Amino acid sequence: MKGASLPLAALALASCASVSPKSDFEDVSRLVRDRGGPEMHWDEGVAADDQVKARVQQLVLGKLDPEDAVEVALLRNQGLVAQYEQLGIAQADLVQAGLLTNPSFGARVRFPSGSGSIDTEFSLAQDFLDLLTVPLRKKVAAAQLEATKARVGQAVLELTAQVRTAIVTLQAAQATAEVRRLILDAQAAAAELRRRQHAAGNVSDLDLAQEDEFYQRGKIDLARAETQVLEDREHVNRLLGLWGAESASWSVESAMATLPEKEASLEHIESLAIARRLDLAAARSELQSLEEAASLAGLFRVLPAIQIGVSTESDTEGNRVTGPQLSVELPIFDQGRGRAARLASQLRQAQARESELAVNVRAEARAVRIRLLATRGVAEHYRTVLLPLRERIVKESQLRYNANLLGVFRLLLARQDQIEGYRDYLEAVRDYWTTRAELERVAGGSLVVQSDQVSQEKP
Repeated sequence: MKGASLPLAALALASCASVSPKSDFEDVSRLVRDRGGPEMHWDEGVAADDQVKARVQQLVLGKLDPEDAVEVALLRNQGLVAQYEQLGIAQADLVQAGLLTNPSFGARVRFPSGSGSIDTEFSLAQDFLDLLTVPLRKKVAAAQLEATKARVGQAVLELTAQVRTAIVTLQAAQATAEVRRLILDAQAAAAELRRRQHAAGNVSDLDLAQEDEFYQRGKIDLARAETQVLEDREHVNRLLGLWGAESASWSVESAMATLPEKEASLEHIESLAIARRLDLAAARSELQSLEEAASLAGLFRVLPAIQIGVSTESDTEGNRVTGPQLSVELPIFDQGRGRAARLASQLRQAQARESELAVNVRAEARAVRIRLLATRGVAEHYRTVLLPLRERIVKESQLRYNANLLGVFRLLLARQDQIEGYRDYLEAVRDYWTTRAELERVAGGSLVVQSDQVSQEKP
């Protein structure tokens, strides 16, 4: 039985490996944190978990800003929680890859036809090739685990960008609805004035109908704006994983953050994206996993399956014979060519997909950078040129109205145009912040360029 001691000892040691994904979650948290992402929380069933849950519950009862909403989403979004479980699956696969296959126990009993005792035989065998392939199998599983960590981190950063975009979109929708109410108030005042003048005989039926039609269209615009607020709110609820009373308990400010005075340097945005994108890191780890799997398949082609062990037999005369046994697979029909060819194709496929993803990341980074600068230019033009012009027009119209040089309808129209311009400005600011969140997703995190991260760019 001495020949079986090595496999059994290795099996016992391998079975002690931890299947807890906690350390892997900490690695993901570090990946996200290094990219300027939010803090992540691991539910360990301790007092700190209750504090985090109480903090989130408190947040959903008040006003949410984008960062607060991200904090809620990281704990409540069940799609992300499901992604976290991929870490446990990959860690379990790694542990499994480090285990030896269970030894085979065999027994045989033969009964004599005449006198004599029963002939018994017992054997214990272990796959010898299994001992050699454990390190390679662990390398394959370790590369797959690294790919899983990168994918989970990418999911966190993508959800962060989606939540920030959704909050800003909701804020803009609320502000737009408020502007629509102001416009409708102005239209209502104009319609009432038209009715009075019509009753006095100073306005024709056509003018009265046109003014009323303008007012009724304003009601529809307001209804659409209010519906958009409700739809955008439910989108936030979905991302945050809220339902029931909690879905109605929170609110957001209508006022969006102003544009930063100075834009972050976007000169190296492509290099930054290539160095930090976690989906690219996942593709590289998957490629490494396939390279290790191809090596493993090559080893299986060179070495056939070999089982070594020990057997003991008691013959009909009562003598016991013990000794080693050997079983060798004969690669006559299956020589592993199909598996090797399949892995070679998968390896080339993974290389092509990694290259494609790198090209797409670069192009996406350039396109979103252009869009960000364009939306910032539009918002700045509204703030510095168009809004002051609209304000000046209203002021001049008021002066002319006071001097009886301008009718009240022209004054109301000027004020309405001013409000419409402010609504357009709000949409421009919304577009800037949503594009900035998109660019941070494309760049793999914060837009603050760090030289050490840029230097990691793969040629």
